[in-house]
This record gives sequence, structure tokens and C-alpha cells, in this order.
Amino acid sequence: MVGRVGRDESGVALVAVLLAMALLTVIGAALTAIGIVELRTAINHRSATRALLLADAGVNHALALMRGPLSDITYSDIVRGDDGAPGTADDGLLSGFGLGASDEIPDTGVVLGDGRYYFTLVNDSLDPSGDPHIDSNHRLVATSRGETRDGGVAEVGVVLAAPSFRAIVSNGDLTLPGNPAVLGPCAGVHANGMLNVSGHPTVDGEATAADDISLSGTIYDASGGIVIPRLSGEIEVPKHEPLDYRGQAEYELRDGWVVTVGPPRDSALATGSGERGWQWNAAQGTWSLAGSKAEGGTYFAFGDVEVTGNAGSDGAPLEITIIATGSVKVAGNPKLKANHPEGILILAGGDVDIAGVATGVTLSYAGLVYAGSQCQMNGTPSIGGHVLCHDAPDPPGAANLVTNNKVNGNPTVTYDCSGERRRTMVASWWESRAR
Repeated sequence: MVGRVGRDESGVALVAVLLAMALLTVIGAALTAIGIVELRTAINHRSATRALLLADAGVNHALALMRGPLSDITYSDIVRGDDGAPGTADDGLLSGFGLGASDEIPDTGVVLGDGRYYFTLVNDSLDPSGDPHIDSNHRLVATSRGETRDGGVAEVGVVLAAPSFRAIVSNGDLTLPGNPAVLGPCAGVHANGMLNVSGHPTVDGEATAADDISLSGTIYDASGGIVIPRLSGEIEVPKHEPLDYRGQAEYELRDGWVVTVGPPRDSALATGSGERGWQWNAAQGTWSLAGSKAEGGTYFAFGDVEVTGNAGSDGAPLEITIIATGSVKVAGNPKLKANHPEGILILAGGDVDIAGVATGVTLSYAGLVYAGSQCQMNGTPSIGGHVLCHDAPDPPGAANLVTNNKVNGNPTVTYDCSGERRRTMVASWWESRAR
């Protein structure tokens, strides 16, 4: 009997061993399957992450274009594409528009690392215009798609928007004692301080202030309706240092010399008959430009600048940009058009005081007029662009031309929302990954 019990126990042991081996096999297979799944998940995650990074790169590339070489092109034109025709293959593509092949984002995308990204724009579906090819609220919806070589795909959606600058914005108080006309798609006036209206201006947009409103006159819109000014939040007036633009000038005015940045690089003493219409007044530290002798170009001046006479003519404006560390005064009846590629006409570290009489069909001033300190308009000039008054104290050595931001007389300011100060920003952002 003892022998039979032993044989029975050995059979049980064999079964137990077989069961244990089967269990271990199942566990091993499960662990292997889990490992394979985790490996595939890790590969997919890595691929999707790379695709997302590619999509992010597409957004950054597009922002650089929108803030740089495309900053003076309206959103409507960008939505319609380089050919300007709505409903064609290049709608919403950042290609053409004079961009170099290494800068644009064509419909075939841009190769980066182990993948490629694509970028397209469409008009905001809530745009008040109701037309998918006409932007009126300065908002576009963009999709950036990243794809890796191993099949990873990710999309980033963004709403691109530009701050809604008004035609005239002051970082401090703004006084309107005259009867100016402020017109265009981005018409409007704003003061981050007090808005003081004692005249009867025409403002085909909003009249707002962040601090207070003093209204003894009446504001009308273009159709003759009454505009009620209101309080609103501040509108940032960026601080632009003239020296930041020095490297973009074709000519420098310094120490009595007109220096051609070149090539070739040379210089001429601005005494006697002057050089390129410029004369240096050492006693006053002022550069004077005689309108009858003025030559076009982008000039960077160390000191104050005064423009006299009738620079430019109807049908043939003087294409010039004046960037000065001091203040800038323009008298006479000029016809000036920005020479700078970003639409800068006048950019002063100090005050800006401009005047003129609108005659003919050519604008008195076409481009951005920017004062680091205070700005003032006189007479009846026609201005195509926007006027920004940063309202900081005058820089050392700059002439104190004006003491407050004021629009005298009856100038006409027409602003179409384009120009150097449109800065596209990301208003919202969402993303998705797939593989």
C-alpha cells in the first residue's frame, strides 16, 4: 500500500508541475503582450509628440511672417492669397507675396527634421462682414498640421488677432479742439488718459478714454450721426527706441555729416549748400531739410529734425522715412510717403509736430507717425496712416516742441488698419494628436 500511495503522489506532482508551467507560460505571454503594447504606445507617443512639435513650429513660422514681411498686408489680402482672387488654390497660404522660397509656407508644406508641417488660414466665421474673404474684425483662424515620416500626425489650431489700434492713440491725455475728420476701417481715437473734445470732430469709429472724458463739443460719425465717447480699457502704445531702427537706415545724420551707410560707405559735410537737402545747425543741434532740395530714402538722425518748404508734389510724393533720437517738426505743405518697408514715415524719440494744407489727390503724410513724447497736428493736412503718441518725457537734448497731445485745425486722418504697428498675436490655441 505504501508503494501505491507514492505512485499516486508522483502523478499529482507531475500535474502540478504542468499546471505551473502552463501558468508561467500564460504570464510570460501576457507580459510579452503588455510589453509590445507599451512599446507601441511609446513609439506612437513619441511620433505624436514629434508631430505636435512640428505643428508648433508651423505656428511660430507663420507668426514670424505675419509680424515681419507680411505685416503691411491686410488680413483680407492674406485670406485671398497671393493672386488676390477669392476661391482659388492659394487662399490662406503664406506663400508668394514677395517672400523668398526659404521663408514661405507653400501648400506642399515645409520639411523640418524627420517630418513636415503645413499651415493654412481662413477668415473668422464670426466676422461681421459675413464674407469668408473679407476681414473686418482683425481675426483669422489658422490650422498648423505636423506629420512625421513614421505616420505621426498632430494639429494645432490658433486664432490669430491684431490689436485694434485706432487712427489716433495717445498714452496720455488727448485734446481735440479742432474739427478733424478721422476716417477708414480702423478710424477712432483713444486716450489712455483724458479725452478732451471741445471742437466738432468727425470720428467714423469709437472715441474712448481710459481715465476720463471732457466733452464740450460734439463728435459726429461720417453719416452725420452723433458719437458718444465712452470709457474703456487702456490700449498699449508700444515704446519704440529710435536706436533700434538705426541699422535699417540708408543714411545717417550725425556730427554734421550725412553718412551713406552703403555700400559704398561714404560721407559728406552738411554745410554750405548741404547734402541731399540736409543742413546741420550746430548751434541748435538741429538737422534741417529743405523741401525743394530733399531726396528720398530712410534717414536716421542724431538730434532734432525740421522739414521746411514743400517737399514732394501732387502725384509725386517724396518717399522718405525720418527716424530721429530727438524731436521732429514738419512745416510747409509737404507730400511725404513712407520709404521704410514697415510703413514708418516719422519716428521720433521726442515730440512730433506736423502741419500742412491738403491739396490735390496726394496725401500730405502717408505712413506711421510716432512720437516717443508728445505729438501735435496743425492746419489741414491729409494723413493716411495712424498717429501714436507715447507721451513719455522728452529725451535728453530733444527740443520741447509741444507740451500735450493735441489735434488742432481740421486735418483728415484715414487709417485702413495696415502698416507697421499691426502686430499679430495668438488669441487662443488648441491641439490634437493622432496616429
